[in-house]
Formats: sequence, C-alpha cells, structure tokens
Amino acid sequence: MPKQDYQYDLYTTIVHKSRVKHKISNNDYCIANAIYHLANNPDSKFKGWYYGKIETLAKMFEFSRATAYNSVQKLIDKNLVEKDKETGFLKTSKLWWSDFVNNTIIDKSKN
Repeated sequence: MPKQDYQYDLYTTIVHKSRVKHKISNNDYCIANAIYHLANNPDSKFKGWYYGKIETLAKMFEFSRATAYNSVQKLIDKNLVEKDKETGFLKTSKLWWSDFVNNTIIDKSKN
C-alpha cells in the first residue's frame, strides 16, 4: 500500500508526566491527541467529535490497524476517550482535558 502524502507536518508534543500517570504508551498518546485535535476542528460537521475511521488514525502515524484499534480501546477503558454508542464517533473525555490539556496550560502559567 502506498504511503499517504500528507501536505502538513505531523507531530505530537507528549506530556510524559500525564502519560506515565495514566500508563499509556507514546502510540496511545498520539492517537488520543489526534482525536482531541480533530474533534475540535471548527470546520467539523460534528463539532466535538472525531467521526473519521480508526484506520485513518493508523495511517496518519503509520501504525497497524490492530495497533490503532487496541489504542482506542485502551483509551476508552481508561476513560480518556469516549465513544458514542449510536454513531461510533470518538472524543476525548473530561479526564483527558483536565490531566493532559488543562494541566499543561496551568503548569505553563505558573512560570
């Protein structure tokens, strides 16, 4: 399968303190972070939700399909990602916001 030629730089800044606290891998973190950012795209049809395929997340990071599915399930089990039962759409949880996003903002503002 040919690699997707993305027209942008793809990178993830990992907050290791939170990652280690929640016992998630770097791959899990990348998946959750992508879900967070894609769900918060202001041009999204379904604001607040990632409605793409998990396979698309796998391709973005050159992970296997199984790795991406396992990461999503692990993130759901740890209450870091929520899945809508009717649509299958994904979003990061309030726990992700408080421990990964807001915590980083607060830590930076203390400096």
